[in-house]
Amino acid sequence: MENGTKKQKLLLVDDNELTRIYFREVFWLHGLEYKFDLLMAETFEQAYDILKDHTLHPDIIFLGLVMPAKIDGHIVTSPDAGFNFLKYIKSNPQLRSARVVIFSAFDNAEYKKTAKELGADAYLVKGENLPQDIIQFVQANLTSYAS
Repeated sequence: MENGTKKQKLLLVDDNELTRIYFREVFWLHGLEYKFDLLMAETFEQAYDILKDHTLHPDIIFLGLVMPAKIDGHIVTSPDAGFNFLKYIKSNPQLRSARVVIFSAFDNAEYKKTAKELGADAYLVKGENLPQDIIQFVQANLTSYAS
């Protein structure tokens, strides 16, 4: 970026291709692609690989909750996979400062409660008041950046 300003990093972890396309378009339509590096992972394995690279550590992680994950050699689709990923982030000293937003189609009070207990900063339900909520959360929770 010009003037040596560092772009903020955002990571979207979601197995739905349309959600990933939508997310990228939201940032493009609002002119934010010049201010943010948007990283995408369609699996938890891809997300772990991104997080292993300290140069890619995101400032905000938008995390799909109910996604397929390999647990004990089996593919399991449950909210536990997303919650385990959230626990990993919040227990890692190098990652725990990242803001984590659960970005789920499930408007479930129990999921919201568990996410908050595990350290999620927000819980956004896909399709409700978006894209305004995405943009508002990002702009309110990242350090200021030069225009």
